[in-house]
Amino acid sequence: MRYLGATKHVKLRLSSAGELELRCYVDADWAGDRVDRKSTTGFVFQLGSSVVAWTSRKQSTVALSSTEAEYMAASCACRELLWLRVLLEDLGIPANGPTMIFKDNQACIKMADSNWSGARTKHIDVCYHHLRDLREQNVITLQYCPSNNMLADILTKPLCKEKFLRLSLLLGLEG
Repeated sequence: MRYLGATKHVKLRLSSAGELELRCYVDADWAGDRVDRKSTTGFVFQLGSSVVAWTSRKQSTVALSSTEAEYMAASCACRELLWLRVLLEDLGIPANGPTMIFKDNQACIKMADSNWSGARTKHIDVCYHHLRDLREQNVITLQYCPSNNMLADILTKPLCKEKFLRLSLLLGLEG
């Protein structure tokens, strides 16, 4: 509550500049909760340069690897993406091609390729593999994003002041 009181002057800037292209930044902190070892999913959707949706929530199951936590986070973001694409189409903003999803975990991106499955990832529940289907149907494209540029980091873990302020500005928070 102290944070909210100290930041009541901060506002989310929405911009009409740029192309109305939907993109998503997804991240997870593996086993971040010190009590139950569950990970946190965080994702940010931008339409053009404006943030239009975001989520930060604890995952419902314990991930056995960072790749699994990242894959579960990407799956959660894709469920939100499908809803957002329908909403935007209803508003007269149809998707022009696949939505770019930025991830900072290359193993997660590789796992979404239906031709790859590692011995350490066989246990991952089938319910998360719809990510592969969306990729094959050209609904999404997964793109590597270095951790230093991952906008969703602000939603999943404590950050140093400099990175927090830099990501806040990139997300359109002003004040």
